[in-house]
Amino acid sequence: MPEQGKKIIIGIGGYLILKQIMNVILGAGFFTTFLPVVITVFLYLKLWKYTNYAAAVIILLIVLRYLPANLSGLPGTWLYLTEGILDIGAAAVLLGSKDVKAYFNQTE
Repeated sequence: MPEQGKKIIIGIGGYLILKQIMNVILGAGFFTTFLPVVITVFLYLKLWKYTNYAAAVIILLIVLRYLPANLSGLPGTWLYLTEGILDIGAAAVLLGSKDVKAYFNQTE
């Protein structure tokens, strides 16, 4: 289970980095680019037992921050709205996956 959780974390981290590359191409600022990379590093290094929960909360706060603008800008913001839906899915996996929890709760 912990090994599967690590694979899930790597997948979510890869998604976060790829979406930020896309956002930089589309004109995002430094902070919005920097934060998901930091989240990915913290998840991968497993610096804290509850990193998955903290990362999920931060991801959800980012979604909530941009949700009103993404909804009001439709149809021109459908790509960002889709990104938000994928972010909610990633946060749900970080919060609910037994494999992810096993990965963060294992002692080395």
